Amino acid sequence: MCKTYAIWIGVVLFVCKDVIAQPDATGQEYSGDIPKVTMKEITVSSEALAIPNERLLLDTPTTTGSRLGLTPRETPASINIIDRATFELRGAQTTQQILERSPGVTVSDQPGAAGTVCMRGFCGAQITQLFNGITVQYDAVAARPIDNWITERVEVLGGPSSFLYGQGAVGGSVNYISRTANRDQQGHESLVLLGSWLNRRAAYGYNGRIGDTNNWLQIHAGYKGSNGYIDKTRHNSGVFSFSLLSDLTSRISNTVAVEYQIEAREGYWGTPILNPVTAGKYDPETRFRNYNAENSVFDQQVIWVRDIVDFRLSEATQVRNTFYWYDAYRKYRNVEVYRWNGDNTLINRSASFAVDHKQNLIGNRLELSHQQNLFGLPARWLAGTDIAFNDQTRFPSTESGLAVDTIDPYNFTVGDYFDNPRASGPIKDRRNKLFTVAGYAENRSTLFPGFNLVSGIRIDSIQLDSRYFRPATATEPAAFSRNWTPVTWRAGFVYDVTDSFNFYTQYSTAASPPAGVLTTTNLNSIRDFGLSTGRQIEGGMKFDFWGKRGTATIAGYYLQRKHLSTRDPDNPINAIPIGAQSSRGVEVNLGVRLSPQWSFQGNMAFVDARYDDFNELVSGVSVSRKGNRPENVAKWVANTWLTWDFHPDFQWMLATRYVGDRYANAANTVPVKSHVRLDTQLAWQAHRNARIIGRIMNLTDTDYIEWATSAPMYLIGAPRSYEVAVKLDF
Repeated sequence: MCKTYAIWIGVVLFVCKDVIAQPDATGQEYSGDIPKVTMKEITVSSEALAIPNERLLLDTPTTTGSRLGLTPRETPASINIIDRATFELRGAQTTQQILERSPGVTVSDQPGAAGTVCMRGFCGAQITQLFNGITVQYDAVAARPIDNWITERVEVLGGPSSFLYGQGAVGGSVNYISRTANRDQQGHESLVLLGSWLNRRAAYGYNGRIGDTNNWLQIHAGYKGSNGYIDKTRHNSGVFSFSLLSDLTSRISNTVAVEYQIEAREGYWGTPILNPVTAGKYDPETRFRNYNAENSVFDQQVIWVRDIVDFRLSEATQVRNTFYWYDAYRKYRNVEVYRWNGDNTLINRSASFAVDHKQNLIGNRLELSHQQNLFGLPARWLAGTDIAFNDQTRFPSTESGLAVDTIDPYNFTVGDYFDNPRASGPIKDRRNKLFTVAGYAENRSTLFPGFNLVSGIRIDSIQLDSRYFRPATATEPAAFSRNWTPVTWRAGFVYDVTDSFNFYTQYSTAASPPAGVLTTTNLNSIRDFGLSTGRQIEGGMKFDFWGKRGTATIAGYYLQRKHLSTRDPDNPINAIPIGAQSSRGVEVNLGVRLSPQWSFQGNMAFVDARYDDFNELVSGVSVSRKGNRPENVAKWVANTWLTWDFHPDFQWMLATRYVGDRYANAANTVPVKSHVRLDTQLAWQAHRNARIIGRIMNLTDTDYIEWATSAPMYLIGAPRSYEVAVKLDF
């Protein structure tokens, strides 16, 4: 990686030299007029935003870093937008594949938490994942990857966002934004794909005006399936979305949006690591073997319904009301843990586990936005309320953790989940009801020409009521309730040196449960603890360079989470809220049109993450992990895309990804090696309405680890694979 660092340093020096040479815009006469800004109407088709793999989308309004309709350039935070044109070009098939190559991001679709994301040194529940700006408070599970045919774009915000979306966001936020009806597109599209392991996709979509009425219809449906590169990992999934946009009057519009997702999938929990596990090796003969139960289950069904009313009171004032309803059912039947015996000749299977989740969320968000002049300088304001009721019931089995059997790793037969005589099947145990009422406000004010203050605050009232349906104990009472009132906020400044070069800095705070998530927590996890707190200091710059042929962002940050649950050194059985975890790092992101035929995008992130105060229970003893790196956090992550339009009808692309070394456990004794992957593709515009793409993923057939668990086991990444896709627009 030394050569890579040198290249990136050279790139940064080059673009900064070019930026400083650009003319100053702050010396221009200031009119004092309110700029013409669209604050909420962000429905432009992704194809119109930018040419893929060129300039970054710094001037596209987002809904993730702020509700004011600010662009990333106007926001004192790191925001990355991956629009539909870009992720289609890159060959991403799922929402997680879109997200994976954002600056500093690593992901995993492990069955236990298939939506796991790491960024800025924090993972899992410390990353909020939103669906059109809505959190279901179970993000690492609910945000499992789905077919992205119904996705319009993904936006990624680095650092805390509790001041926008409520408790839970410390390391960052991801917002999956769905396709909805818009006034700018008229036509049909379809996609078919076939690849290795019988990977297959088929999809259709339409957006257009209904006759001569003021109504626009959007409908998309997709199927995705595969036999899997690991044994017994077949999956089939379907997605469907429908929306209707109606201009009821010249000032009022209404959008009704419905989504349905269904997936049936067999689970792969990992490959066992050979003893001694500290060597970090696995038997190559087991690379693609799956020791899970036969016909394992890892299924889900999801329904989303939204109704959005936009009321433009005047040119400067707008009201938006969003009603939302979410219903999910998840089903698991698996044997989850596999370990070698002492001499690495047999594998012991354990942790048979079944569970069902039934989750329902209903809520309403009301917002008032306004823009005006203050002392001749522009200002934008927004105030809102969000009321949500989140209800989840879990049905876990009772045999989890017990031994199942011992098998020959190379010649074995396993039964399904219920062939284990200890398997109880799902049994109702807990129902958690979470009622949240929140008020929030944001502002962006120009204090003097070129210098802007961006601030936000949110106050939540959170009520948790939990009922336990099994025999009550001291640590598992029949019922308990808790409430919290966190106040979180952000204050930042943006200084526009020129119209295409600015500096920013911000301070933001966060609140989250001391352990786990509130929708599934028990009394032993939270007791009478307050919420853990987080804070971030961030500074950076965003700029155009090389005659505005390129754009780049550079960010540095310090992040700390305090009061997380850790083991009491004096009484290891007890957990106490004194733990702390921190990270500091740098992120660089750039995109440039090198020539009429060549374009480049790339990003690189470095993070130094550590436990500042954390104890782990090991064989009944509290062991300090102070100074250790959190599990699955890589210090270095980098991505590049190089595109060559060598003919009007042909385009070639090469993509690279580097993920640095990691650890599988908090003790930092089980290593995970770094890896580099290469993907390449060739696209042919066979007709003005037809595009044919051939891709090779993992071109060099790199043997790499996607993720590691504390079992310990490795989740092996996919070997070299091939696919051909045909996209039609008509």
